[in-house]
Amino acid sequence: MQQANNSVLDVVVIGSALVELTPKEAGIPLEDAECFIPMPAGSATNFALALAALGAKVGFLSRVGQDELGRWLIKRLAGYGIDTSTIKSVPGHLTPVSFCWADRFGQKTFYFYRLPEFSDPMATLTLNALHSCEILRAKMFDFTEAAIRAQPLRQAVLHAANIARGGNRTVCYAVNYRPDSWSEPLRIVRDVQKQAIAAADIVLMNHHEACFIFQTDDAFQALDAARALGPSVVIITAGDAPVLLASVSLRTTIPSFPVAVQYDVGAGDTFHAGFIAAYLRGLPLPQAVRWGAGAAAVKISRPAFASPPTSEQVEQFMARYS
Repeated sequence: MQQANNSVLDVVVIGSALVELTPKEAGIPLEDAECFIPMPAGSATNFALALAALGAKVGFLSRVGQDELGRWLIKRLAGYGIDTSTIKSVPGHLTPVSFCWADRFGQKTFYFYRLPEFSDPMATLTLNALHSCEILRAKMFDFTEAAIRAQPLRQAVLHAANIARGGNRTVCYAVNYRPDSWSEPLRIVRDVQKQAIAAADIVLMNHHEACFIFQTDDAFQALDAARALGPSVVIITAGDAPVLLASVSLRTTIPSFPVAVQYDVGAGDTFHAGFIAAYLRGLPLPQAVRWGAGAAAVKISRPAFASPPTSEQVEQFMARYS
């Protein structure tokens, strides 16, 4: 889709912002940890942080609790250069918290403390609370699966995607499916996922998500099924296996980068950011995918509390494989 030339920002991201606590020492279970590191978290948050670190102008549309953690999050995100003017504090709600740890084999365990009507501020972001000027101030509108898990946020976000496309902006959807966070039957989950895919110009998902949504074991079949719903670009990742890419005129695989993993929470979000950063720079799709893979490789080769990789760091890493 043609991008607007008068946009203030590169990307507006909509999604949850929460505080994640993870053991300072990698591979240590929560029950054995002596020290925890707080980090901004949530798939949209991870993506926004990674994209800002790569040099893009990012606006974040979200809701946090009216508490110290909410203020901490806004200050932290603003410190990374993210436009936080559309992150609002919700009276009567606390900011959600999660705990996460990853073992030395990459297996992750999450605990989410997000309680309805008490610490779920995003549930207050309804259709009437969104304004077209918040969506159209960027060249691209980006949303993730967390934003469509439940009503009324689902309706608001899909409507925002329609506003963006109607305003000649590019819409990107990253699946990032979390089965335990859905309360609806699987047929409804699949139907909602397909609605989100159809609302986007660019869609990113991993192999397991693609096969789940389209009920197939063949990732290429899922790739074609996703393209048939309307997006012009579909990308399917699979860890360190090649990335599948389909567009209007292209269907191919792109190799990833084998690295020693230290902490891979947020790997998909960083791939997402790396691809979008390269796409916004006008790189051809295969190169943009490769760039996303490079950003993710740098991310997972670092400790949990390391800063997101910069463009220079990704370029230096990829130069070793040129």
